[in-house]
Amino acid sequence: MIIESIEVEKFRAIENLSLDIGKNITAIAGRNATLKTTLLGMLGQPFTISSGHPMHGCTTIDGYNFKSQFKEKFKISKEFDHYGEHIWTLKFYKRGYYNDDEIKMMSIRRPTKTNPNDIRFWNAKSKAKGTGYVQLPVYYLSLGRLFPIGETGKTKNVDIHLTEEENTYFVKTYKELLSIQESKNAVAAMEKADARRNFVGVNDNTHDVFTNSAGESNIGKIILAILSFKRLKEGYGNQYKGGILLIDELDATLYGYSQKKLVDFLYKTSKEFNIQIIFTTHSPMVLQEVNNLQRKEIRKMQENGIDVSTISYNYESEIIYLESYYVGEVGDSKRMVKGRNIRKSIDLKEVTDDINMQPSIVRQSVNIYLEDERAKQFLIYLLSQHLKYNYENYFNIVDVNLGFTNYLHLHRKRVPEFLNSLIVLDHDVYRKASTTQLDYVANSSRNIMFLPEDVEEGMFKLLKDPIRYKKFENTISDVRMPYEICFKDWTESEYESNEYKHWFAYMEETLGGVDRMYAFWLSNNETSARDFVEKFVSAYNLIADKQGYDYMMGITE
Repeated sequence: MIIESIEVEKFRAIENLSLDIGKNITAIAGRNATLKTTLLGMLGQPFTISSGHPMHGCTTIDGYNFKSQFKEKFKISKEFDHYGEHIWTLKFYKRGYYNDDEIKMMSIRRPTKTNPNDIRFWNAKSKAKGTGYVQLPVYYLSLGRLFPIGETGKTKNVDIHLTEEENTYFVKTYKELLSIQESKNAVAAMEKADARRNFVGVNDNTHDVFTNSAGESNIGKIILAILSFKRLKEGYGNQYKGGILLIDELDATLYGYSQKKLVDFLYKTSKEFNIQIIFTTHSPMVLQEVNNLQRKEIRKMQENGIDVSTISYNYESEIIYLESYYVGEVGDSKRMVKGRNIRKSIDLKEVTDDINMQPSIVRQSVNIYLEDERAKQFLIYLLSQHLKYNYENYFNIVDVNLGFTNYLHLHRKRVPEFLNSLIVLDHDVYRKASTTQLDYVANSSRNIMFLPEDVEEGMFKLLKDPIRYKKFENTISDVRMPYEICFKDWTESEYESNEYKHWFAYMEETLGGVDRMYAFWLSNNETSARDFVEKFVSAYNLIADKQGYDYMMGITE
């Protein structure tokens, strides 16, 4: 939307770090002391509304200027922060937000009475006060301003002057996010303690702002921030090019379900009011909800035939994870911070385990069940010929060989493992199963499917035709095996299933494997093979959607 990426050359414990920013929302996560708030401040620092700009003098509903104040975000260390050692670049979408579509920032010396080596951050191309900053509204919402009202002394009521429409919007959203069922004659209210701390809540027939919790105030402040940008969009029309909302510790004092609904609210309002929203969080639930938005976006792209693995693309919703690492020599190490974008569910599992200081098993656990080893071989071959990525990382083929009647019985009994796994039955089940069983598979299950061919019998009948066998013989030039030798003990055209298995084992031993038989079958059945793989991916993705796993990509040309 506005910021496309940030490149940090150096800033305290960060060196040579590049991160993508979500077009709509970005969650910055990490354990304590990983510079989350610092990164948030770096993203917001280069924005202001200068004199002469149409929006100059505009304030948020709760009385703050649309500019990111240095003191809100950065505490400078006299000992460790030196000028010239903080350099970073914001890259913008090519929409005319700024010259060259990027701004480079650096620290310069700015002596004060208390610190002769004090620093400030400025545009690296110009050190004149206030020059060269990006002319877009930004609001840095620090939870330092959000506090339990019982922990302060005297407060002052502030009339926030909401219109009737704005008050209706505030109360409706407030109730939805907090799951409040009843609130008659409710109006938004704010109490101010000092220049940095205020409290926002609701007065109604049974409560007032003084009985609201810190979590309710958190929600109230965020809604007012959104309404502030809504006013700019509606009041300035085309002169409003969008804005940036930065929220530190989004999930503070909020219970789980409100966190989930809050993420959805921010995503929706980001699109509606053209706000790029970036926040820090420790909450696994917040991260999971952002990842759910990512997965929906991926699924939509896949449905449109876009291979997300082959394009450079910023998601509408991004997760940034910051973590520590160590450099130096034994006995003389230095703690540094690195970061990465998290887009896959498997990576998110690793991240949440890391936040909780737990080891992580890096594998998804969708199980695949087949009837025997031949079926497993055939499945792997078909997938390998159509999916050009490490599809093995997406599932686990369980080493259990059950017949189709067993699988159907377990599925009918609603055994969770067999409802949440993918069951691939042999093709001959079409012949063996009853009409009732086939109807059940067709109408009562979405995770049971059939291989496109009976492996042993299908291969036998394919090659039993002498003309077709001649074509196959041309593909095995290193093995001399005329038609008569191939079928020396199998002169009939039809056999019981065990005979097909014996013939297939004979061929496997003679050819040194099965791949050439599978390849010949594939060359004669390209459409049915492709249809099967597409159905497999679709069935898998239904399970992945339910379990919160990464989607498999489809067939790419």
